[in-house]
Amino acid sequence: MMCGFVKYSGRDFIIVLVAFVIAVWAGLRIADQAVFAPVVIVGIFLCVIVAHVSPVGFNPLGLCVLVAGYVLGNRGFAQLSVSQGVPLFPAEIGMAATLAVLLWHCAQERKLPWRNDLLNWALLLWMAASTVRLPFDVRTYGPMALRDFAMVYYALFFFVAQEAFTTDAALRWARRCLLGCTAALPAIYGAFLSWPDFFLETLTVRGLPLVWFKGDLAGTFMSIGALAWFCAFERGRAGWRWLAAAVALVLAGVMMTTENRAAMLALGAGVVVMLAGGRWKFAVTLGFAGALAAAGILFWAQFTGKPFEKTPLYGISQRVVSVVDFQGERDYSGAKGAEAKGDNNRFRAIWWKTVVDETVATNPWTGLGFGHDLAEGFLKVYYADSDDAFTTRSPHNVLLSIFARTGGAGLGAFLILCLVMAGRTWRAARSRTGAFWRGEPWCHVWALFTSACFGVVLEGPMGAVVFWILLGAAAARTPQARQIAQTAKSAGPAEQPAPEGAA
Repeated sequence: MMCGFVKYSGRDFIIVLVAFVIAVWAGLRIADQAVFAPVVIVGIFLCVIVAHVSPVGFNPLGLCVLVAGYVLGNRGFAQLSVSQGVPLFPAEIGMAATLAVLLWHCAQERKLPWRNDLLNWALLLWMAASTVRLPFDVRTYGPMALRDFAMVYYALFFFVAQEAFTTDAALRWARRCLLGCTAALPAIYGAFLSWPDFFLETLTVRGLPLVWFKGDLAGTFMSIGALAWFCAFERGRAGWRWLAAAVALVLAGVMMTTENRAAMLALGAGVVVMLAGGRWKFAVTLGFAGALAAAGILFWAQFTGKPFEKTPLYGISQRVVSVVDFQGERDYSGAKGAEAKGDNNRFRAIWWKTVVDETVATNPWTGLGFGHDLAEGFLKVYYADSDDAFTTRSPHNVLLSIFARTGGAGLGAFLILCLVMAGRTWRAARSRTGAFWRGEPWCHVWALFTSACFGVVLEGPMGAVVFWILLGAAAARTPQARQIAQTAKSAGPAEQPAPEGAA
C-alpha cells in the first residue's frame, strides 16, 4: 500500500486561511441576525467558483438561472430579496454580477461592451434619450423615479446576453433551459391554481411566496414554449421529435385555457416570424389541431344537447372577436370566460387616451417623467366614485409607457430600435445557414414584445429581464459574430492574425 503527501502551495494556504476567516466572520454576523453582508460576500465567492466550474462560463449560466426563475416563479421569484431592509432583488443582483463579469472580460480583451452595429447603437440611443431627464425626476419624485426607470436599465441585460451566447455551447445551454422551464410550466401553473394556499402561505421565504404567477405572463411564456418546442421538433431526431411536437401543442392548448388574449397574440406573432422564414408547419399544425378540437367540442355538444353558446368554443370565439373590439362596445355576457373582455377593452381605451392627452398637454417632447403617477387622471375618469386602492402604474402598453415617461424623444428612439429589430428579424428568419435556425430566438422576442403592448410586461422584471436576455441571444448569433468567435477559439496567442501593414 502506497502512501503519499499532498503538497500545498503558499497560495493554497492563503486561500484556505481567508476562507476560514470569512466563514467565522459570516457565522458571527448571522448569529447577530445581520445577514446582508455575509450573503454578499458568500455570493461573490460562489460566483467565482461557478465561473471556474461551469462548462459555459458564469454569465450564460447566470442568465439561464434568471430566465428559469422568472418563467417558473414569476412574481414570487421577482420579489425575493437578500435582505428585508435592502431592496436587492434577483434582477438587480444578476445584473450587478453579470455586468461585472462582462466589464472584466472586456477590459482584459480591450474592447467595448457593445458592438458597432445598428441594433446596439439604436438601443444605446434609446437608453441615452430616456436617461437625460432622470436626474431631474429623482429630485422631484425620489426613489419612485428609479423604480419606474427600471424599464430602461433592464436593457443592460441585452449587452450581457449578446456576449454570453456567442458560442454554440452557450446557446445550446440557453435553448435547453428554455425548453425545460416551459415544459414544466403547465404542471406548476396548474398546481398553483389548484392549491394557491400552499404556494402563497407555505412555500415562502421570509413570508414571501417563492412561486406566484401573473396570469398574462404565464400564458405568454407558454406561447414562447410552444414556439421553442416546435422549433425543436423541426430540427430534432426521429426518436423524440414527435414528443417535442406534442409538448408544443400541449403548451398552446394550456395557454388558451388561461383566457389571456395577449398570450394568444404573442403566439400569433411568433408564428408570423416563422412564416416570414418560410416555416409554415407550425401554422398548419395549429390550424389542424384547432379544427380537430372544435369538431370534438361540437360533436360533444350535439351529443349532450348543450347549446353552442354554452360550450368552451363559443367563449374562445368571443375572446378572438374581442381583440378587435377596441372600444368594448359588444356584449359578451353569454360567453363563458369572455364576460369581462368588453370592460377590459374600455379600461385600456380610456387609460390610453387619458395618458396620451395628459402627455401631449403637459410635455409632448420629453414626457411626464419617471415617478409621475400615470394612473391619476385615468382614475378620475374610470373610477370616479371608487375609494379602492389602485397600485398599477403603467397603462398596459409599453409604447404608451415610454411615450408618457420620455415623450416623443424617447418613443421615437424606441421606434427606431423596433425598426432595426424588424430588419434583423427578417434577415435571420430568411437565413438558411447552419443547423440552428437563427430566426428562432426572434420568434420569442416578438412574442414577448407583442404581449407587452397589452399588459405590464416590460415595465417589471418578470417580463423585461427575459425579453432583453432573449433579444441579446438573438443578436449574438450574427454570421460576423460567429466567425469572430470561431476564429478566437481556434487561434492561439501565437496564431493570432498579424495587424495590417505588419511584415
